[in-house]
Amino acid sequence: MPKKPTKTKNKNKPLSRPQPEAAQLKAIERLMEAGEYTKVVQRLKPLVQRFPGHGGLRRLLIAASERSEGLHAAGLAAFEWAERRPSSIQAQQALLSFAVRLGLVLLADRAARQLRALGLMTPGFPVSPGMLADVLATPEGTLATVEQIECFDIGTLYLDAQDFSGAVDRLDGLEILSARNNRAMALFHLGRIDEALAGFMASWEADQANLFALGWVVRLRLYRGDEVGAQGLTIPLAGATARRLDDALLQLDALLLLRQDAAARDAFTRSKQCAWFEIGKDYPRAVLHHFAACAASRLGRASEAGGLWREALRLMPDFKLAIHNSAGLERDHQASEYPAVFDLSRALPLTWINELRAAGEEIADTVETLTAANVFLEALYLGGEGPLRSLVGLVLMHRAGRADPDAARLLKGFARLPIGTKDERFVFLRLLQEQNLIAPTDLVDYWDGNQLRQINLFSIEVHREPEVSDLPDDLQELLNASIARFNTGDHAGAEPLLAQLLARVPNHAAAKGNLAAIRSFQGRHEEAEKLLREVVADHPDYLVARCNLANLAVLDGNVDEADALLKGLATRRRIHIQDLFTLYGSMALLNRARGEVAVADSLIASLEPLVQNEDDARRLKFAKNLQKSVGLETTFIEALTALVRRPGKPSRG
Repeated sequence: MPKKPTKTKNKNKPLSRPQPEAAQLKAIERLMEAGEYTKVVQRLKPLVQRFPGHGGLRRLLIAASERSEGLHAAGLAAFEWAERRPSSIQAQQALLSFAVRLGLVLLADRAARQLRALGLMTPGFPVSPGMLADVLATPEGTLATVEQIECFDIGTLYLDAQDFSGAVDRLDGLEILSARNNRAMALFHLGRIDEALAGFMASWEADQANLFALGWVVRLRLYRGDEVGAQGLTIPLAGATARRLDDALLQLDALLLLRQDAAARDAFTRSKQCAWFEIGKDYPRAVLHHFAACAASRLGRASEAGGLWREALRLMPDFKLAIHNSAGLERDHQASEYPAVFDLSRALPLTWINELRAAGEEIADTVETLTAANVFLEALYLGGEGPLRSLVGLVLMHRAGRADPDAARLLKGFARLPIGTKDERFVFLRLLQEQNLIAPTDLVDYWDGNQLRQINLFSIEVHREPEVSDLPDDLQELLNASIARFNTGDHAGAEPLLAQLLARVPNHAAAKGNLAAIRSFQGRHEEAEKLLREVVADHPDYLVARCNLANLAVLDGNVDEADALLKGLATRRRIHIQDLFTLYGSMALLNRARGEVAVADSLIASLEPLVQNEDDARRLKFAKNLQKSVGLETTFIEALTALVRRPGKPSRG
């Protein structure tokens, strides 16, 4: 029987391409509909790597990237699709659209050329000879080739989309000034500081008018801690006239970083006479006016600064730094010595910042990897916006905690400046205190929001936790009831309640101390003092009684006795907030009686940031009023009243 002919495979028939699962696409589409564009990008990127030719995935990635990361990220996604699929009309159309929107003229021209090769019309392309000549003209006065500018456009696209590794690769070997500048900037954002510095230095040495590169050299020398080297370049930087907007931006940026404010103002004045000054995109022009406004503000020229910030906002109405500084100028009616000059966009390597944001509980490990010198961080703190300043503070606190004396010095200095919030400044000092970098007797400068004051900090852990009562419930109720009556002025009603309590617990510290207060109201001062001395004898650690006796001793002129009563109380490692107000008030009274007014003021000032409720405010008021009694006749009643236990607060015997 003859064999049946076998079927052979058609070698010309294309093999089916691998496809993502339908369920994966559905899940991504649901996320798109829900507006979860960041999650969409996170899911799409590995799928695009696995299925690089899949047009549907590419289109979704472009759309999600634009909504979550912006125009540049979407443009990069379009470029990578077009590069992967040169014969895809949809890919080339996407690239052409984004290249036009981003102003990448020759990259758009390349996409248009490819579309014409695929049979489509491209109105407006190829670019005119005049436009081509403008695009090929370099800042250094030479002509680049079409291929060079195309490569530059691609590298710029990677840089602006924050794909810094891609930018370094794409710009490598491209010998035009702007490409070398951009590659060095990408190296900076990758944290490759020495390579970035070498790149910028080579660019400047090759073209002395390249102020963009020189500004970065100044910045990176300071970044590495070479303050002398950075300052040494201010003469050529300050004396030059920028030949383009980008050069002027880095010129002022570096001068402001070094607080060469007059030089920055003069450089801006020269730039205003240049032909390029009224030309260019609105945002960089707004930044240039903002930099000039900051220089004017630091120099005390409020009116000039206000006008420059208004111009910046005319160019870019949502410019946050200008909005913030203008609001401060209107509020304070004077120029600030510390306007917000810099933001996070170029101050620190963005790769490191992104790692920090993703670090979670491992944030300390990421903070450790930042190589910026303290002198550079100081310059950023003094001229930074809020988020940048907080980040710098975080890094310096970490370093101070690792026994970096220079970081500790900076934090101590920041606490005296009108920058940030009271809480931020106090946190700096508390950290230094915890690290034993501020001695218990040290006076430290602190800006309290209105004025510079000297305050004293002690290494005491302050807590607000209720302590377990040493009384059974029925007696605790008696104590609370007696205090309630005392507070309403019903001393006659409070006394028998205390008597009932003392009948069962004769030497109870709080009850006996409160009875002393009642005796003082009755004019029986000797009995009241005798009761207090008994409390101190039976309960030598009972802070309230010792402070009360110390106050009376000061008012009687017995400074040495008061000193003996207070000795050792400030060395406690843990103290309740009520006792802290009592202790600092008494210590301040003693210091004032000795003539140590600055120390006394610092003790009272150190209490102010701790006020959180009405009880704290009342105790602070008493501590302040107590200071007024030095040199005056003060009754026993006035010295005791505020030390009576309050309802609901457990006693501490």
